[in-house]
Amino acid sequence: MPKLRGTQSAGSAKNSRLAAHKPPNLKGPKPQAIGGANNKARVAGADSSLSLDQQKILPHNLQQDLLGVFARALAPALASPRLNEALQAVKHALYERDFSAAFGTVNDKAQVSTASVTGGEEGEHVAVESDHAIPPLDAYAARWSPTRALCYASILASPVVQKHWKAVPPSLEDQLQQDTTPLRMVAIGGGAAELVAFGALLTSGEPGCDRRGDLVLVDSGPWGSVVDRLRTSMVDSGGRGRKPALVEAERFGVSVRQRDILAVADEDMGELLGRVDGTCRTVTLVSLFFTLNELFTAGGLGAAATFLLRLTAASPPGTVLLVVDSPGSYAEMAVGSQARKYPMRWLLDKFLLQDAEGWNKVHEDEAIWFRLSPSLSYPIRLEDMRYQVHLYVRI
Repeated sequence: MPKLRGTQSAGSAKNSRLAAHKPPNLKGPKPQAIGGANNKARVAGADSSLSLDQQKILPHNLQQDLLGVFARALAPALASPRLNEALQAVKHALYERDFSAAFGTVNDKAQVSTASVTGGEEGEHVAVESDHAIPPLDAYAARWSPTRALCYASILASPVVQKHWKAVPPSLEDQLQQDTTPLRMVAIGGGAAELVAFGALLTSGEPGCDRRGDLVLVDSGPWGSVVDRLRTSMVDSGGRGRKPALVEAERFGVSVRQRDILAVADEDMGELLGRVDGTCRTVTLVSLFFTLNELFTAGGLGAAATFLLRLTAASPPGTVLLVVDSPGSYAEMAVGSQARKYPMRWLLDKFLLQDAEGWNKVHEDEAIWFRLSPSLSYPIRLEDMRYQVHLYVRI
């Protein structure tokens, strides 16, 4: 692996340790399981979640508008008689942890017919894929991304995230005003849900969120087509009496990078995180939303640990790292020949706080519910979701 470049002093002892990093030695007593007596999870029910600074539920009408974004952009998949078939294939691939199959492409190019779809404008006709396979990402985005988008938006809008994200980079505190810098987010493993959640933040009316937003989506899957349709659905009023655009196109910059983050070079990692000539003009929020488990599975413990340490070395001071993933046993990693299981949060803290020594952990919740209002409307059934969240700031 090439020598890592530090964010402040490339020759510092700390960055030398990062450059020389090897897969960690996890021998020793197994860490206590999530929810143990000494590390009890804080569980938020439907009534108590509003009091948590970690989660801020968006207004009902905005949530409905966001579901409408998915319904319009993915109308062909939602109306296709082969949707259930496609969903079952994606679920099977995810169960087998075959992420390339779950988020890949299909060779069966659809012939397009015309039909009415629930969720479109009244009397409107949309293209529907009838007898041909639905691309896996279309099926995934239509079924699972809407709930995640609403959940992610509530996390991004929360006071604890906003406090650190909207700060001025430490190196430029004397030159910039807080509200003059764009909101910048790099979503590693990001796609449909991150896109709509970020757009929701720009239109949420939250203080300081009326600025330009720049979103970079980095994933090995071919998200480009789905992202284009969803963004168009958010920025284009479409005429014919539709509601105004949710967010102005000039405020919503989106870049899709189809890349394996485990193989990104050091220089490219720095560029992704907003470093230009060694400096950064705005604080970047890096998100790992239901992605870390996939990285551990795809690359193994050593590759995932090396990625986290390279991310640390490339991140300017002030960078915000937001990790959201499955709670409990769903986020345990099997390590070694004996397949001993370690909680993901324990591995995160080991790599970021102990090995890298480059982050402060400012918030965590080990089990949170995001519940959908029963009055929300969508063409197919959606479900509540449960997750854990961890927030770090680069020092």
